[in-house]
Amino acid sequence: MSKIYVGNLNQSIIYLHEDAIDSERVDAHFYHNKFINNEKQLKKAGFDIKPLGEVISKMNSPIGWQGIPSAAYLPEGIGIPLIRVQNVSNLMLDRDTLIGVQEYIYQEQPAIQAEAEDIIITRVGSIGRVCRIPDDVSKIAMGQNLTRVKIDSRFITSEFLTIFMASKYCQLQMERFAYGGVQPSLTNKNIKQLLIPIPSSDIQDYIGNKVRRAEELRDEAKQLREEAERLITTKLGTISFDKSKNKNYSSAFITISKVVERIDSEYYHARYLNIEEEINKKSIEVKTLEEVCTKIINGKTYATSNKQGKYYNVAVGELGDWFISKNEEKCISDTVNPKYCLKRNSIIWGNAAHLAKYIGEKVNIILEGETVIPTTEVTAIEPNEELINPYYLYMFMRSEWGYNQIQRTVKGMTAHSYPQDISKILVPIIELSREEQEVLKNNIITSYKKDERSKELIQQAKQDVEDLIEGNFDMSILNDNSTESR
Repeated sequence: MSKIYVGNLNQSIIYLHEDAIDSERVDAHFYHNKFINNEKQLKKAGFDIKPLGEVISKMNSPIGWQGIPSAAYLPEGIGIPLIRVQNVSNLMLDRDTLIGVQEYIYQEQPAIQAEAEDIIITRVGSIGRVCRIPDDVSKIAMGQNLTRVKIDSRFITSEFLTIFMASKYCQLQMERFAYGGVQPSLTNKNIKQLLIPIPSSDIQDYIGNKVRRAEELRDEAKQLREEAERLITTKLGTISFDKSKNKNYSSAFITISKVVERIDSEYYHARYLNIEEEINKKSIEVKTLEEVCTKIINGKTYATSNKQGKYYNVAVGELGDWFISKNEEKCISDTVNPKYCLKRNSIIWGNAAHLAKYIGEKVNIILEGETVIPTTEVTAIEPNEELINPYYLYMFMRSEWGYNQIQRTVKGMTAHSYPQDISKILVPIIELSREEQEVLKNNIITSYKKDERSKELIQQAKQDVEDLIEGNFDMSILNDNSTESR
């Protein structure tokens, strides 16, 4: 690409010598000035530059029909863990939604195999998302649309390479190589052509330490949440569905006293009646959400912008597995109605989806006061903290007891859930000792803080890489040995 002249930045006019033309790409997009300038910046940064194919020892990915059929999926914690596109999150493996596959499938298919320290890349649709397989995961299987690369440690560390691949300097390269319109794709051949800077081992270690610390924080947060889940499971038990009572398990006989405003058969499915019965059998006080909450609403969708603002409109896309991820481009630019401003400890979940099973699947708690406004596709409840522990209610709504009751409220040809139905959800009022209340509160809040710090460290590492390439990296910080700076 040395024989290239950029003629007009605004119109992206490029003059190419024939030697600078890639014989496989003659489309104008490939030679846009943003890609040309990106490559120039990389090459003038002063580091050794190598194609990715020269700094890895292995690359593989399942292609087309190959891989793992959905019929072979196992619950989380059983078999070999399986990473899918949705698990490639925030530059790290999202373990909360991992499922499994039988080990023989992993052993028989080299194309799906990955191991500790490998880097996983999404190559179809949302291309260029990357994560690193943590050191404590010895084996993991890959689903479709993912590629695995194993680094050659003589040149580069997996932590540094992961961060570089998420930086704008690598993302622009992936955008350049992508082909296809509606669903852009990368080939493994393209991925091997990505240009990678090779800085000193001191620099790689400094940036890599931040990545490792971020991974540790995510794992610590996950352990805290699992402890909170175990506490609730101990208190509530698990739902027991006695299928022997009904051969088809969907038919049920109900008395007139059980009939409410809903007359559709799905609402009276035996599964939901059984949950109601199980709750009432606990011989403890039971209240409805309406009785223990000061607010139950579906939100409001506002005009938003990427300008700084106090309020964020949170839609289904911003719901995480436990906590929301505020979108900085969704700051509200309108005057807000105070009715929709959520207080600290409010609990939210999606109320609309193309498939009913996704409604209530992700229940989040708001741990920052009155900055979040849910959109119309999100339901919010505000616990009355004088009547119920908000962290217990949060964990209850996340449990199978809460999820199945949310599912019962879903109705319509396009699946929706509404406050008038949500308000009737039954909540057992269990006894929690002061110590148990503190465990719930501390574990949830501390796990949130650890997750947030993990994200900060990842963003710092990304900024370090970009500063490095732009000549703005402060070499003196390599002497800072503090844990959090690493």
